[in-house]
Amino acid sequence: MFRTSSSARASVLTATLLIAVASSSQAQIYGPRHRAELTPFGSYQTGGTFDTDAIANIASGKLTENSSFSWGGILSFITSPSSAAELWYLRQDTDVDFNSDLPSVATRTAGDFANNYIQLGFRQDLPVGTGFKPFISGSLGMNILQPKGSDLDSSTRFSWTLGGGARYMMPEGRFGIRLDARWMVTPVPSGEYGTWCGYYGCYAAEGTSWLHQGSFGGGLIVAF
Repeated sequence: MFRTSSSARASVLTATLLIAVASSSQAQIYGPRHRAELTPFGSYQTGGTFDTDAIANIASGKLTENSSFSWGGILSFITSPSSAAELWYLRQDTDVDFNSDLPSVATRTAGDFANNYIQLGFRQDLPVGTGFKPFISGSLGMNILQPKGSDLDSSTRFSWTLGGGARYMMPEGRFGIRLDARWMVTPVPSGEYGTWCGYYGCYAAEGTSWLHQGSFGGGLIVAF
């Protein structure tokens, strides 16, 4: 029959205390573990400008989206205590101004318009502090450009975002607050064509312009 010495018992007790302290510190930094988070949000979205030559049914010029409210939701799949894979959707309904390339034509309202961002990306928390936890984020996906109340068809374009923000989880770890800021980019055809010729013939390609938007908002986190 083996007897446990006092030094062995002291070593086991010390190791247990160290594990408990480490677990407590980890919980203070990252909060209790859970598998996913759902965050409905609202935000203020800045407008963007792109060439109308990408839409063949209206005159040459630029469409400028007005800044407006946007809304959506983020579904976060927890991959580690400090990171998550995220699927999110954002919709912005806004008015659009038309600026003609002709100096004699005044700026006018072109109608209603909507952006529909569908993105898959990541969130990486920064291990700083124990209250609001800062993070960085990025995503790739699409933006469905949707003219409303007209004969124009929607246009689906590749898009991406970069951003950051902060999260705060309540002590029980089920609910929290999230603040986000994003830079959102959608490349669209510029309406300008370039040509070149080679051994096998001549070719034409359309250039690209960039729709830049910003989004600043927040939402309520529900963890499960």
